[in-house]
Amino acid sequence: MELAVRAGIEKDKAVYVYRRLNGGYYMKIYYSKSPILYNLMNWPNLYLRRKFYPKLAEPGYREAVQLLIGLDVISIIGMSSMILNRPLPLELTRGDIEEAFSAIKDDAMENSIYPFPEEGEVKITQDFFPFITDLVRKRKEDDSKNIVEVLNDIAYESEALEEVRRKYPWAKTVNREDSLKALGLAGKLEEFLKAEESRLVILMGQRNLHIDRLLVEKGISGTVKLLGHLEELDPDFVESVEKVKKMVLEVSNYV
Repeated sequence: MELAVRAGIEKDKAVYVYRRLNGGYYMKIYYSKSPILYNLMNWPNLYLRRKFYPKLAEPGYREAVQLLIGLDVISIIGMSSMILNRPLPLELTRGDIEEAFSAIKDDAMENSIYPFPEEGEVKITQDFFPFITDLVRKRKEDDSKNIVEVLNDIAYESEALEEVRRKYPWAKTVNREDSLKALGLAGKLEEFLKAEESRLVILMGQRNLHIDRLLVEKGISGTVKLLGHLEELDPDFVESVEKVKKMVLEVSNYV
């Protein structure tokens, strides 16, 4: 909110936009479970709140939308730039901001909604720096977590384990640290690995910094598109994803 006020946006309008857009991707990532960058996989759908487009297009609200989207893009790509010790690729950030507003426009046009929030100029200042450093800190915390615990957490929250709980009475009391073993016992591991592949891709992409290299070279939109096609990614990275899948199989084995 302080950033919006410093940019000359009324606080009540900034709060309205923040709530309608669910805090944006910065907040989604900041408060996310591991792997935190998994939230990027639905980029830029978080902004497609067509019910509120006319209000968000009004003066003050429009500028708050522009600032929020700009902050999201700059903090995310800035995070990867800082982790890799590379300069912020300004053209890529502008391209992602443009694509986000293009998605809003397309969504509005398809649903015959007018007006809708449109792109404006967001000046990149030192005020963005604390948001970048906050995401770097959250990344370091996230990437330092025990990977087996993270995998069990993913399994515990998965639809595959929910199905096992519904089908087998014994599974209702399974705790987090035994989640993968429960999936193995129920013969649901392959289903789990298929359903959660993109989450495992992000998990390994964070830990070996491959996702950061993509973000500073391809931007958010380009990275999300590539991560959905493993065959187009670096073979060494693909191998790391296969290794974590093997780890899942090993951890799930009761023997």
